[in-house]
Amino acid sequence: MATWHVFVILIGIIGLLTLIAIIVKRRRKKQPLKKIQGHINHGNFLAAGRLYLDQKKQQDAADLYFKMPPEHRPAYEAMILQKLGKKGSQLFWIRAGRRYERTNTHHARKAYLLAGAYYDCIKMFIDQGEKRRAVEIVGQIPPDLQEDIVRRLAQYAFDRGKFHISAELLRSLGLIGEADAILAVAAHEFGAIERPQAAADFYDAVGRQDLAGESHEEDGEKALSEGRIEEAKTAFKSAIEAYDLSNQPKDALRVEERLKKFNLLDTFRQLAAEGRAVEAEAMIDEISDHFPRITVSDLYAEIASVLEKRGNLDEAITYFDKAADATKNPVKRQGYVNALRRLGSEIASQTDKGTQIAIKDLKEKCVVCKLPIKAGRKYILCPHCKKPAHYSHFVEWLKVQGTCPACHKKIRLDRIKEDK
Repeated sequence: MATWHVFVILIGIIGLLTLIAIIVKRRRKKQPLKKIQGHINHGNFLAAGRLYLDQKKQQDAADLYFKMPPEHRPAYEAMILQKLGKKGSQLFWIRAGRRYERTNTHHARKAYLLAGAYYDCIKMFIDQGEKRRAVEIVGQIPPDLQEDIVRRLAQYAFDRGKFHISAELLRSLGLIGEADAILAVAAHEFGAIERPQAAADFYDAVGRQDLAGESHEEDGEKALSEGRIEEAKTAFKSAIEAYDLSNQPKDALRVEERLKKFNLLDTFRQLAAEGRAVEAEAMIDEISDHFPRITVSDLYAEIASVLEKRGNLDEAITYFDKAADATKNPVKRQGYVNALRRLGSEIASQTDKGTQIAIKDLKEKCVVCKLPIKAGRKYILCPHCKKPAHYSHFVEWLKVQGTCPACHKKIRLDRIKEDK
């Protein structure tokens, strides 16, 4: 027999033995799993748990605990303690708790409490912002450990900006002064970083209504400066309530006077909503003086939008035109021009023959009024010299003069309506 024949046979034998070993190993692995499943099916959870632990499958053993009926759990807990010892069982439940933190808070809480890991349990709720649930656990901490654990957790919460939770943890031990101090510090910090609403909430929590009023008022001014009108109104109302509670009538009256100015804006919007554009327009300068962040162009545009909704397209064009003239913001101006074009298209579908709608501002001025012809405005060209004019101006001119103001040639009104 040739040498290479022997070599091939040996390789084949080795491969066959390896395959047999793999099959045997897999069968051995499946046997305990089948046994475990059999125990679970028959309600023998203790035996299943022991096999999981023997197989170093602690995660599966923990999962089984939460799957079994509650009446079986005390015996299972005792089995874990007996099998792993005190320290081993603590580690078992702590690992389970940390794993469940990401998926099931209820299971994590139970696992931590079984391990006596009160710090980890409350810390989990602090991280999740669960103030009530964090405080509930405090009562389960052994008295001799309670203050030390709670103080450390209060510091942990404070360092992470969870000031309310930090204060409530201290309150649960009766440390009211320290809790109020934390909230006062938080209020000062939030006031310093220009978060007056947060500062006001903390001042409210410690009963400092005088400081809460100041913070609410500051919050209102900030909202007003950013154009958030409704939020500003709410903040000013909260400031008045806080000043009243702290017996500061002068401050409350001052803010009330500030709040009355919002009535101007409400009246303006009411007039605009009723289509009383001229009356609303008359209030624009006064509103702009009281509310610097509300621009004149915004107010004109607000009137125009209401008029458009009411179907007064010609008037809407007039006010969008004024809005475009009043703003220096190129983005806003483009928005108003787009509105003019849109309205112009709508009017074009309804208007008489002989008129056109300016798609953009015309280079040539109206030959009657000598003013620019803005985008969206109705205009007409002289049939002789082709000079543009505002349609209404040109018609009124012809009624009196009968000739083009530019070329002085006679024009008949009926011809104007026929030509484009």
